[in-house]
Amino acid sequence: MPRPNLEGLGDVLSRMIAPHRHKPAFQLALCEIAWRALLGDASVQKTRKLTFSDGTLTAYLNSDSLRHELRAQHTRLLQGLQEELKDQLEIKELVLK
Repeated sequence: MPRPNLEGLGDVLSRMIAPHRHKPAFQLALCEIAWRALLGDASVQKTRKLTFSDGTLTAYLNSDSLRHELRAQHTRLLQGLQEELKDQLEIKELVLK
């Protein structure tokens, strides 16, 4: 009996996701996942909104103290986001509001 042509799950998922990679909603979802992974749930709760457009991620924050803390770590935070999204999305700039 011949063996069926099997593919790995990762290959199948990559092929399914490929047409959606350049859609704004997909890119924003990737940014939100990376933001949560880097900052944790407490900081995410103080984040009102994230937007992503033309390589710029803008974070609207509810907390002035968090904004101040993240601005002090701006370069490190941007590098962390870029590392988290290295093969999926390029973040050129991070704006904290």
